Formats: sequence, C-alpha cells, structure tokens
Amino acid sequence: MTGTWLVLLPTIIVLISAFTIKKLQFSLMLGIISAALIATNFSIIKIFPLIALRFWQKVADLENIYILSFIVILGIFVALLAITGGASAFAKIVNKRAKNAKMAETSSIFLSFALFIDDYLSNLKVGYIMRPITDKFKIPRVKLAFLVHSMAGALVIITPFSNWGAFISGQLNSSGISKDPNETIRIFADPFFSYLKCIPFIFYSFLIIATVIFIVRRQIAFGPMKKHEDIAEETGNLFGGRTDVKTHELEKTSNSHDSILDLIIPLGTLISSIIIGFLYSGGFYLLGGTRSFSGALRNMENPFLVVFLAGILTLTVSFLFALVRHKITIKKIPGVCVSGTKMMIEPVVMILLAWTMGKILSDDLHTGSYLASTLLGAINIKFIPVILFITSAICGIATGTSWGTMMLLIPIAIPMITGLLQVPVPTTLEHAAIVIPSLGAIFSGAICGDHISPISETTIMAAMSSGSDPIDHTYTQMPYAIPAIIGCCIAFLMAGFFINYSWWISSVGSFSISLLITLGLLALFNKRKC
Repeated sequence: MTGTWLVLLPTIIVLISAFTIKKLQFSLMLGIISAALIATNFSIIKIFPLIALRFWQKVADLENIYILSFIVILGIFVALLAITGGASAFAKIVNKRAKNAKMAETSSIFLSFALFIDDYLSNLKVGYIMRPITDKFKIPRVKLAFLVHSMAGALVIITPFSNWGAFISGQLNSSGISKDPNETIRIFADPFFSYLKCIPFIFYSFLIIATVIFIVRRQIAFGPMKKHEDIAEETGNLFGGRTDVKTHELEKTSNSHDSILDLIIPLGTLISSIIIGFLYSGGFYLLGGTRSFSGALRNMENPFLVVFLAGILTLTVSFLFALVRHKITIKKIPGVCVSGTKMMIEPVVMILLAWTMGKILSDDLHTGSYLASTLLGAINIKFIPVILFITSAICGIATGTSWGTMMLLIPIAIPMITGLLQVPVPTTLEHAAIVIPSLGAIFSGAICGDHISPISETTIMAAMSSGSDPIDHTYTQMPYAIPAIIGCCIAFLMAGFFINYSWWISSVGSFSISLLITLGLLALFNKRKC
C-alpha cells in the first residue's frame, strides 16, 4: 500500500484521536496498528510480528539505548536536585528578582539559553526547575511547556558544537557535499562549514526565539493559551480547568542552607563534560589528537555515547557533592534513583511508541518519500527553498522527528538542486548558491515540524517536565507558532529571489522582513484576542 495517500492515514488517525480523546499513548497505539495494517496489506496475522520487529530495532539500537539511559539519568538528576535544594536555591534567587509573571517567564528563557547544548537536556530540565516559580505567579503549565519546548530545539540546531552539528555535517557529507576524493561528490565543499553557512538561513529558530521573547516581554495572549491563562488567574487552576492531569511531584526540601552551587556544579559538570567529550572524540589537538577545534567538531564520533557518559559523570559528581555537603546519605541514594526513574517511565514509554510508529512510517510505508515526491515536482529554482520548508515541516509533523526529516530530505534535495541547475558536478557552493538557503529551509522545517507535532518525543518531554498534558501543550502552542511559520514561508520565498545577491543580503534581508511580519501578526492576534 506504499506510494498512495494511505501512507498518510496513520498520522491523521493519531492527530484526530489525540485531539479528540486527549490520550496520546492510546493514540500512538492506534497509529502503530493502523500503520502496520497498511504496511502488511491489512493482514492481521502479520501486523504483530512487524510491530515487534520495528520496536525491537529501535530498542536494540545502541544509540537509542544511550538516549533513553540519558533521559533516565536526567530524571535521577532532577530528583537529586529536589533533595539537595539546588533547584530551590535557584528558585529563591529568581523569586527575589521575579516580582511578576513576566519576570518569571523571562527567567525560563534565560535558563533555556544556559542549557542550549542539548535539546533533551533543556526540555527535561527547564520545566522541572521553573515549575515552582511559574506556579507561584499562576502561569499555566501549558505556557511553561511552550516556553521550554520552543527554545530547546531552536537553540541547539544553531549551536555548531552540539551533537546536532556533527549529525548535520555527517548528513551533508553522505549526501554529496564533501572534499573527500573517495566520496561521491556533487558539491565540492567542507560539510561542516557548509552547515555554518546555513545557520543564518535557519529562519524558524530565530523567528520562534523572537516569538517567545516578544510574547513574554509584551505579555501577548490569544487563542487557547489565553483561555488557560484566564482560568489560572481567576481560579488558580493551572491546567485549563482540568483536574485529571497527572504530574510528577518530587519530594522537596528547602532551608537556609540551600546553595546555588548544588545546581551550578552539576550543570557545569554536565555541559563541560559534553563539550570536552565531543572535542576528545573528534581528536582535538589539545586533548591528544591532531585536529583543530572545527575539525574535531566535524569528525567527532559517537555523540550519544559522549552524552551518556557525561550524564554518568555528572550523576557521580552530583551524588559525591551532595554526600560531602551532608545533603543526603548513602542509604538515600537508591531511593533517589528509584524516584527519578519512576518520573521518566511515562515519557520513555511514549517515546518508544513514537519511535516505533516513526520506524514503520519510514521503513515500511515510506511516508516521507511519498510526501517529498508529491510536493517536490517540476518547479522553478527560485521556489525551491519555500517548497522545501513546507515539505520538511509536513514531514516533521507526520513523523514526529526532526533528524528523520533531515535524513530523508537532504539526500533528495542536493541531487535535485544540482540537476535543476544543470551544472557539471562536482560544482561549488558559489555556482550553486541556492543550496545554502535550501538546506536552511530543510533544517527550519524539520525543527518546525518536530516542534508542533503531537507525536514528537520533544513534545512529550517538554510537557512532562512542565507538568502539563502533551495534547493540551500541542493544542495551545500551535497558534503561537503560526506567525513564525508564515514568516518562514515569506523569508524563504524572498531568499529564493535574492539568490543572485550576496549571502548576507539574502539572509539578513529575508529575515528582517519576516521578523517584522511575524511580530506584527502576533501583535495583531493579541489585539483581536482571536
């Protein structure tokens, strides 16, 4: 049944079911079963072996084991912070300065900037740390989830020394952008520096960050989010009037001996160990290798293993620091580990379900390829960036994964563009200037789709850490993302027509106009309270 509109049906079922019954786990199960039915030509006998196979492939993948283990480690880390008072100390500092909801929300933004190195880390930590502070000012949980989620992915993709930088560079290299004579080269260029040139064109990241800051500083409120804010202000209910939302509440200790060091030292250990680990695995010359800083980032190996080991190191340092400061005893350590693990059970289950469905969509139904071939027909070269953005966003929403979307579209886009340009290959970026904004469009669409997809693991993480329902989170943040999406469409349309100018005129000019449009739409929607 591949190659037909039926491959879109599982995603549609999940979306309708999720927004109707508001039970994401059940909706994902429906999506998995429907996807397996279509993939097996509606053979009841074959669907369960297929589901089991795809589930096992995701669970047995070593990188995925590292990811899930890192999530559990962060859960234990959060539980420890609640015991030691590190989070309470941060809350006290913010409370001294935060006199209103605006200042509390601004603090959440600053914390996201501090945890920019990994989107999982940011999604899982900022919500848990900020929740007591935002609760004090009657900020609805979905508003906190929006702040957390919007900043995490938007920041990490424009951070070259994250694992995203290595992933994207690898994808560009395997898709034909390389200087390696042993590779099949379509564009003769360094893949890492090609990615760096793309960063100014990742418009969605910059626009959604600007959106978050503008909404907070100007106290913009409209759509379903405004209803949640009104209910929170009038009744104190932070869940839009609902009473059936399950949240993970941690044991809290707060006293005069709480110290911000209980937060800074563990977080500093985590961030520094991740950066050093990336550089060491890439062979940085100051760490015993032979490569430069940028060369090490381009060639780092096993980024997920690095993140996992950094998590283990951080947990060890955190427990030792807590023991030395007599914040916990050795007997309490197992209890902290159990508490943190329990906190992450539901997110891990939903992530596994989302992964399984995504695996069937990509490997059996080829949903992304169908969308790409349908939306990318014979087109004018100037319209490629905006079409790639729309295609990438739709693929991201449908599959719930930004990395999967990039893995699908980058190998399609590069040969398609060089073919449309009718230039001899290998060519250079100077002779294929449309490639850079086109790649920026794919990256932007992937982040956008992942951001607003109800089946994305980052959606689940942000909702869980903020203590909100994942479907409520998706539903309320969607209207706030629409102005940025419209702005992106305009920006990439302009970038296509500005392609004959220098890259800075194309990027800065397109972004400036799109930023004005995005902020203008937000102000208009706020005025109309639509």
